[in-house]
Amino acid sequence: MPVPATTGPEHSPAPEQTPAPEPSSLSDTDLVRAACQGSADAWEAIVDRYLSLVNGIARSYRLSQQDREDATQTVWLTLNQNLSRLHSPQQLAAWLHRTTRSACNRQRAQRQRFPPFDPQDLDERPQHQDGPEDQYLAKETHTELFQAIRELPDPADRRVAQQYLDDSPDAAPISHRTTARERRRLIRQLRRSLR
Repeated sequence: MPVPATTGPEHSPAPEQTPAPEPSSLSDTDLVRAACQGSADAWEAIVDRYLSLVNGIARSYRLSQQDREDATQTVWLTLNQNLSRLHSPQQLAAWLHRTTRSACNRQRAQRQRFPPFDPQDLDERPQHQDGPEDQYLAKETHTELFQAIRELPDPADRRVAQQYLDDSPDAAPISHRTTARERRRLIRQLRRSLR
């Protein structure tokens, strides 16, 4: 039979503690303060209170489900990272409204810049697209070449040279001066004027 201990401090009953208030009944300021101090219940109460607001704003942007989920996740992550820096915790709803709209606008802009595509369509996509620098250089070369053609002394030579450059399907037929000798002569003249 166990013997009760006779040594050690006397056991007094624990003082009655007042129950902590329910997080859902706290104001936004109190919830933010408690969440900043590490209360998981306070954070959950904030999310529960404003989840429908954030989701409703995201739905109003008519984003795809994945984009909408990305935007709302960004909102909650941003709030979590900036919770201690909120200047006016009592205006948490307004802050969430602005942040959600901003996240949805960014998500929409990103989707427009980088539209999704099916990887099976990769074979159908152009393999190389000229960048801005390539386009500028091509335009500059084209401009210089047409300037050199305009400076040819013979109007017939100008017309023939322009016809060679015109590769459109409805281009006029090449004139009678299309012998190899004439082409070489035109190329020499153009090279001299492009130097």
